[in-house]
Amino acid sequence: MTNETSEDFGKTAPFTRAVMESLMNKGFRYVQVKGVTSDKKLDYMEPRYLVLIPMKALPDTPGSIEIYEAINSKLLQEWANHPHEGMQVMIAFNKNNHWNNDFLYKNR
Repeated sequence: MTNETSEDFGKTAPFTRAVMESLMNKGFRYVQVKGVTSDKKLDYMEPRYLVLIPMKALPDTPGSIEIYEAINSKLLQEWANHPHEGMQVMIAFNKNNHWNNDFLYKNR
């Protein structure tokens, strides 16, 4: 893990069933899971919330070992179906990941 902070992820939105379906419809197959502490540092041991970064394919470079989850996994389905239970789970989008700009405008 590098010295990233939550600001490196751009904007975020709550991870819901509608968001999950939008990701699947746009061809995203995985998410990278990042734990974020209350001071916005990355940490998997004591995170305050999780940020999911959508990906269409897993990286194949040796230095990119991180935590990934398939978009249609039971775990992500549970998080999406119950967004107000347990730890807060957010989905990230930024200039390189335009998947939900139109989704957010339609669902305000």
